[in-house]
Amino acid sequence: MSETRSTTDGSPIPVRTAGLAAALGVWVLWSGVVLTGHGTIILNNFLVGAAIAAGGAFAAAWPDGGPLPAVAVPVLVAVLGIWIAAAPFVLAAGSDLLLWSNVIAGLLVAVLAAGSVYGSWQLTQSTATRA
Repeated sequence: MSETRSTTDGSPIPVRTAGLAAALGVWVLWSGVVLTGHGTIILNNFLVGAAIAAGGAFAAAWPDGGPLPAVAVPVLVAVLGIWIAAAPFVLAAGSDLLLWSNVIAGLLVAVLAAGSVYGSWQLTQSTATRA
């Protein structure tokens, strides 16, 4: 499905919100190093940030779910966003800047992923009604 067709036939919400979540995932991936964290928070941010970026990119590429249910990946990204927001308190961020970066980025990822879930659900509903 081309980008032109997907934005005219359905809402562009899942594509845009998932893409923004993927970009925030890239920030989370590097934030432990850029903001000079230490300990397990660096590894956590790297792994979970990579998973958010990959999940957001997948959800942006296939807003109708592709081979998976439409809401599966955005829900996973939302859960990972909530974890990123909670991780500095669980894993001791060591830096106030890293703590607030994780909290803000995690909450933004969760909200954007929730928007993507809603948009993907609308897209599958409209596709099912037309079929």
